[in-house]
Amino acid sequence: MVSARRPERSRVLVLDDDPEAVRALSAALTSQLVEVVGLEDPYRLVDVLAEQRPDLLLLDVEMPGPSGFDLCRIVRSMPEWQGLHILFITAHTGVEFRVAAFQAGADDYLAKPVMREELRARVQSRLERARLARERAERDVLTGLLLRRPFLEGLRARLAEAQRTGRPLSLGFLDVDRFKKVNDTHGHLAGDRVLMQMGRLLTSRFRKEDLRCRWGGEEFVVALMGAPAEGARDILARTAAELARADFEGDKGEHFRVTFSAGLAVAPQDGADVETLLRVADERLYRAKAQGGNRIEG
Repeated sequence: MVSARRPERSRVLVLDDDPEAVRALSAALTSQLVEVVGLEDPYRLVDVLAEQRPDLLLLDVEMPGPSGFDLCRIVRSMPEWQGLHILFITAHTGVEFRVAAFQAGADDYLAKPVMREELRARVQSRLERARLARERAERDVLTGLLLRRPFLEGLRARLAEAQRTGRPLSLGFLDVDRFKKVNDTHGHLAGDRVLMQMGRLLTSRFRKEDLRCRWGGEEFVVALMGAPAEGARDILARTAAELARADFEGDKGEHFRVTFSAGLAVAPQDGADVETLLRVADERLYRAKAQGGNRIEG
C-alpha cells in the first residue's frame, strides 16, 4: 500500500554492450521517479521489452551483432512499440548518422561522452510526454477515470497480487439511477456534470491503490485492494451519500439531485477470476436497481 501511494515510476531500458556504460547511464538516471533496467545482450531486446514494458529506450548504435539502427527498425516494425520513445547514444554526430538515425525511427540522439545534466533533461522531457500520451490513451476525457481496457489490465494484476498475499479484493459495479431521465429532463450538459462529479468523487474518496473506471455511459467500476465486504460497503455508502447531497443545475436553471446503485463482489468468496467477479457484481447491481435503486447489494 505504501508503494502504491508513491508517484508512479517511469521505466527506462538501457541497451549497451558495454557493462560500464550501462552502469553509468543507470546511475545517472535512477531516481524516485525513474527506474532503469540495464541490458547488454541486443538479441534479448524484444523479450525484455515484453517483460519490462519500458516508457523509453536508450540504445547504443555500435554493438556486436545487430546494430542500433537494425534494432530500432525491428522495434518500430512492431505495432505495440511504434509509440515507444527511442534515443540513440553514439560517438558519431555527422549528417549521415543523423539522417540514418531518424530514418531508422529514433526520436533523438545523445553524443558521447554524455553530459549527465543533458541526459537527464532529455530523458525527463521524453518521459513526461510519454506519461501524457499514456493518460490520454487510458483515461476517459469527461471523468478522468480509467477506460475499460487499462482498468481490466490493472484489475488482473491486483487480483493476482491479492491471491499471492491472501488479501481480499472488493469489486463494485456502480450505476447512476435514472440517468436517462436526467438527460431527458435536465439536458445532456447537466448529465455530463453528473458524470464529472462521479469522476471527482471516485478519484478523491478512494485510495491511490484502488482502481476506478468509467465502464461506459453512466456505469462505473471500482476495485478496492485489501478491502473486505464490510469495509468496501462502508466506502461505497459514504460515496453514495455524498453524491446524494450534491446539488446539480439543469439547462434551464432548475436544481436536482441524483443517486447511484451498486453491486458488490469480493474475492475470493465470490470468485477467483475477473470475469466471475464482474458478473456477480453486475447481477447484484441489477438486483439493487430492480428494488428501486439508491442501494448497495452484495
